[in-house]
Amino acid sequence: MHRSGGFTLFEALVGLALATTVAAMGGVRLTELLATSRLATAARTLATTLRLARGRALATGTAIEARFDAPGHTYALRDGSRTIEVHGLPPGVLFVGLPARSRIVFGALGTADNSTITLAAGNRSRNVVVNQRGRVRFQ
Repeated sequence: MHRSGGFTLFEALVGLALATTVAAMGGVRLTELLATSRLATAARTLATTLRLARGRALATGTAIEARFDAPGHTYALRDGSRTIEVHGLPPGVLFVGLPARSRIVFGALGTADNSTITLAAGNRSRNVVVNQRGRVRFQ
């Protein structure tokens, strides 16, 4: 019997099963990668916003308050009673740890209370830390 150069049905099904398995593993890793990337971006953006708030407090000589709204997934900068700007967290990123009053106040000299804001996405988390001098860093 002479056989043509194609694949048998069994060979095609095995190849399809292997391709599906590899694609599914890649999809899971891609989801984890996106969550990690969103978390890192959110932490950097929050740290930058807090640094700018401290700079604004130093420049204007007035207190600037950063308020955190965990249920709304947002944070806002306020100058007294006026809201200066509002930022939202990316999809899938949540506040899981906030200062006691859900706010940080940068005084006219740039100082603040020691505070840690914890952001999480999936099973990963990042901390944004503000020290008494108002210096901001993220871990």
